[in-house]
Amino acid sequence: MPRVTIAEVARMAGVSPTAVSFTFNRPSELSSDTVRKVLAVAEELGYAPNPHAKALHSSRAGVLGILAPEAISDAFANPFYAPFVRGVGSVCDEMNLSLMVVSPHEGSLEKGITKAPVDGFIVLGASENHPDVSPLYRRRVPFVIVDGEANNAPSVNIEDEGGAYDAAARLLARGHTDVLVVSFLNPRSHLEDPYHDIASRRQKGYMRAFAEHGVEWGENPSEAGQCSIEGGERAFEEAWSVGRRPTAILCAADALAFGVLLAAEKRGIHIPEDLEVVGFDDVPEARLSRPALSTVRQPIREKGRLAAELLTAALDGGEHPRQNITLPTEWVPRTTTR
Repeated sequence: MPRVTIAEVARMAGVSPTAVSFTFNRPSELSSDTVRKVLAVAEELGYAPNPHAKALHSSRAGVLGILAPEAISDAFANPFYAPFVRGVGSVCDEMNLSLMVVSPHEGSLEKGITKAPVDGFIVLGASENHPDVSPLYRRRVPFVIVDGEANNAPSVNIEDEGGAYDAAARLLARGHTDVLVVSFLNPRSHLEDPYHDIASRRQKGYMRAFAEHGVEWGENPSEAGQCSIEGGERAFEEAWSVGRRPTAILCAADALAFGVLLAAEKRGIHIPEDLEVVGFDDVPEARLSRPALSTVRQPIREKGRLAAELLTAALDGGEHPRQNITLPTEWVPRTTTR
């Protein structure tokens, strides 16, 4: 069925198409009787303004974009995304904005960017100088970096390295000498790669704790690839298949830790008596898992809210009093550690 047009509404209401447009965009310039008449006809016909045409007219789409570094189906396999999107969404609700998650198109973030009808981007997990992100400067598209390095763009980060160091130091101080690190990539080959800031910073924290406690880094980390429960299971099984028998496992994300717990349970390994497991994020599911996951808490929802506030301030041409924000982390002991 074809979309109801502005001309049809105008004809039935006995007004000009301009009057219909003004009803939805500049009602103060019309009489209240005209506005009521047009709205009644529009409701009867099921008419709503074309959002694309409205965006072209106003130069604003009324949509914020979250730029994810992976396919959307892969991104939402990580439970981190739900509270983060809730934080962004709380600002969208307050300001009557919509939200779009944008992923790479044909393997390219830049192609995904060019196809997205949004006013600005919250860029997750990549630095401002990443080759697929830097074109936003040329196009003058406002953006905020989250979980990545930024010197010029607004940013929201957490104490990744410090939180990881704290978790590792607590395990190592209890005498563990065989600790497996499960990451969502192999940061050793990406330590200076601007696309892999999160895992690299967390690995630096783990490595510093190992060095200070005189524990050999060894074969770490075990690479999960995808930051998901399945990725954690796969990393554990691959390490087990080559003879690793760690007494503790540090996971660079809670999603990976959940997978490790599942794989350990299948093999009859008792947690935490035989194996201690630590995550990173403190997603809502962490306290609900059995056993409940010891982890490093980051304020995920607040991070999303702050990123959205910084972006909307940039869209309005305003300045946020703290353009580059670093939020603290906190050790949360539960029952996957002794």
